[in-house]
Amino acid sequence: MQAQRLEHSLTKWDVKLATRVCDQMRAEPASSASLSDLGRAFGVSPFRVQKTFVAVMGISPRRYLEECRLALLKAHLARGEPVVGAVRGTGYSSHSWLYKDSRVKLGMTPANYKDGGTGRLIGYAVGPSEIGRLLVAATSHGICTVNVGDDDESLVNALRGEYPKARLSRSRKAARLLSGVKRHLRGQAVRLPMDIRGTDFQLRVWMAISLIPLGSTRSYGEVAAMIGEPRAVRAVANACGSNPVPLIIPCHRVIRTDGSLGGYGLGLPRKKALLANERAMAAAAEVTKHSSFDRHAPSSESE
Repeated sequence: MQAQRLEHSLTKWDVKLATRVCDQMRAEPASSASLSDLGRAFGVSPFRVQKTFVAVMGISPRRYLEECRLALLKAHLARGEPVVGAVRGTGYSSHSWLYKDSRVKLGMTPANYKDGGTGRLIGYAVGPSEIGRLLVAATSHGICTVNVGDDDESLVNALRGEYPKARLSRSRKAARLLSGVKRHLRGQAVRLPMDIRGTDFQLRVWMAISLIPLGSTRSYGEVAAMIGEPRAVRAVANACGSNPVPLIIPCHRVIRTDGSLGGYGLGLPRKKALLANERAMAAAAEVTKHSSFDRHAPSSESE
């Protein structure tokens, strides 16, 4: 409810300012522009930059800049550039700070990322769920992959294809996380740590999708508007397709403007089943809420 009120209070000027700040940081991710610098560049106060940006984007300008830097770093490393040169070209102030931060943001050191995650340890577990065999894989930082299929062998083979140079093994930690994902599917509040990588745009889309309430849906266009990119409908759909942890980040709640389901990496029958189940859970919760209110409401007696 709070997010909806915030969204409606935004003006076209707010969205335009946030978009211009985004454009500048994407164009110059290696710069160290402060809020004061951004304020001077766009003729507003540093406080206004911070407040407006957070309202539109859902994250601070500093965090957005870091995501831009990490996306640039990944691009440099993927081209095979030496780590030192890639770091210097990305704008990080020190090697040690980057390595400390990269274990959270990249899930590995820059050198390992350049080598395709060689030696990375990933635990996984597979079990039954209401929509098929469910695989959950996790690093030491959190869940990195969620997948659903018809048999365990194909799910594990797909995981090996995704991380060909990592060390994969079944683990108790992954089994506990799998249990948590299943409880999450039943509508229970569960803390599920994640270790996912994406571009700054993908992260913004995934964050917006995570705000869609249980039992509700949003169109691809509505999600694009939520992140301040109303014309990026197709890019939003692509970001949904790149979601490494479906079910946790509920991209199944994003549909077409005409109400049709659109695409879904886990298959349209599963998307339809997930939405039907969530609508039923939301309706049941609403009935329980009203029943509780009626029981505790003061009775009125006629005099």
